[in-house]
Amino acid sequence: MKTIFPFAVCIAILLIACGKDKFQTKPTIRIKNINTDVVEQNGNLRITLESTDKEGDEGDGVITYIRIRTSVTPIPNPGTYDKIDTVNYPVPSFPKTQTKDIEVSIPYGFLDEHPIKNDTMFFKFTLRDMAGNQSDTISSKTIVAKQE
Repeated sequence: MKTIFPFAVCIAILLIACGKDKFQTKPTIRIKNINTDVVEQNGNLRITLESTDKEGDEGDGVITYIRIRTSVTPIPNPGTYDKIDTVNYPVPSFPKTQTKDIEVSIPYGFLDEHPIKNDTMFFKFTLRDMAGNQSDTISSKTIVAKQE
């Protein structure tokens, strides 16, 4: 019994010391809020991302978002109406904290491609911090850019 107790204490200390950190060097992001599913003309889509990073160095990093259009109706006259689908959005500077909210505002003009019909899409997001560490890619729910 005397030899088992010190051995058990050593194992317990080893397990506690080798515990995984709550935050990682590679940033993580999740969608915390989307202000609307349907964006009206002249409106904005605002997506709030919650970011966690061990070093807290997302400030001055870059969020890349890609619009994936899911409408089945092709864009008429793509030379006129087709728009870019990938944006690198600079993250503003802010004090280093391990968890923070980052708001991405996307204007209706970026969402709307079809001149007559609603456009349906979703977005993919990734975050690269100042050190160049990149998060996994996450996807939004379906968003509609409404034509009136």
